[in-house]
Amino acid sequence: MSFTNNPLEPIHDAFTVANDCFKVARRTIARQHGELLERTQFVGATLEEATSALDSAVEQASDLVILALFATFERWVIEHLQDAKQLISVGYPASYSAKLASKFEDAVEWWRIEEILGLFEVEVDEQLIMRAKQIKKYRDWIAHRNARKPTPPKATPEVAFEVLTDIIEQIHTTHTRPAEAEAERMGGA
Repeated sequence: MSFTNNPLEPIHDAFTVANDCFKVARRTIARQHGELLERTQFVGATLEEATSALDSAVEQASDLVILALFATFERWVIEHLQDAKQLISVGYPASYSAKLASKFEDAVEWWRIEEILGLFEVEVDEQLIMRAKQIKKYRDWIAHRNARKPTPPKATPEVAFEVLTDIIEQIHTTHTRPAEAEAERMGGA
């Protein structure tokens, strides 16, 4: 991924470290390194009990990463749109455009993410938008666990990171003015 300020990377990096820790814990338990298990819940646990606890922790950690990735993605997209108000606010007539820009900045905070993603359908690959909406459904299920609703297709942290990063990159690429155009707009060049 070439996007240099990807807000999802710290979450993904932490998840990668956590996964490595789970692997180390599995090996430690399997090899029965008792001295490394001191002061943990694994002291005296059977291999089956310890493995079950780790499996549960891995699943819970994965679900929490999906929550964190999507929440961070959603915040980035909203802030990106709020920053777009600067473009609106230089319109004509100036007083009306400034009020419209302010209203836009406040209102976007309350839009549903599906509506927001719809704004980018021209610039962002349609399949990515659909996959993001699927991740959102899974994120919602994780957050609410409504037993009356069916479990949506599961998303993995790796896929969520990849899809959401690709969307951020596509938005960033199409919404960032080339340096020459920006310099010309600012009166330079």
